[in-house]
Amino acid sequence: MNDRLHEILGEIGIIHKTLLDNKKIDDIDYVLEYLEDFDGDVKDHYLKLLLQYYFQQNDLANLKELLLLGYKFDLRMEDIQSAFLNIKSNEENVIDFLDDNVVFLKDSNMEEPLKAMYNYYLENKELQASLEQTIELIRRNRYVCVYAYKNREFEFANFFLNEDLLESIKSDLPYLLK
Repeated sequence: MNDRLHEILGEIGIIHKTLLDNKKIDDIDYVLEYLEDFDGDVKDHYLKLLLQYYFQQNDLANLKELLLLGYKFDLRMEDIQSAFLNIKSNEENVIDFLDDNVVFLKDSNMEEPLKAMYNYYLENKELQASLEQTIELIRRNRYVCVYAYKNREFEFANFFLNEDLLESIKSDLPYLLK
């Protein structure tokens, strides 16, 4: 099995590089057809990773296609950061689309992603109005709130602090604040 895992990872790397090089990675129909000649385990592993890639690229259309096929991935704060930094318009984005997954995400890596999202927000004044909804969604995450509370000396942490949620955490989950 261990040898097979290395083989799968190698094949996935080659598939991904090929799709990036030929610029077909954004054509989900092409990708699915291309993958037909590969073993089922390679195809399944790659499509899970591709779903994460589409999330990070803020590619909502292709993300939806793979979700409809039943694929899932473990969302991390770095994924949210990447997707946030790829918001380039006022259109719906992947973070807003997966709202409950973002609100209930539990991750310990908060500092760099929150700092990067804060800086992106400040640097992109023309997008700030459309980023507000996404920022509010991130602020509803209790772990973001706890991190922000514990790091109030940083401007970016204060930006993500949700006072109402903090009061709720103080009364219902005070152990998180220790």
